Amino acid sequence: MAKKAKSRTIAVRLISMAMTGYYKTLTRPRVHRPLSMLKYDPVVRKQVLFLEQKRKK
Repeated sequence: MAKKAKSRTIAVRLISMAMTGYYKTLTRPRVHRPLSMLKYDPVVRKQVLFLEQKRKK
């Protein structure tokens, strides 16, 4: 049997670098680099850096 094709997009979790435990879930194309962006963290009420969490296998 043939293997199942991988999807073009993947769901990733962006974790707040303010270490508040707040995260956002987004989808991104599989071929792009890992995401990092400035977003609003409501726990500290500031814009902070969000980095993509390492995916577990």
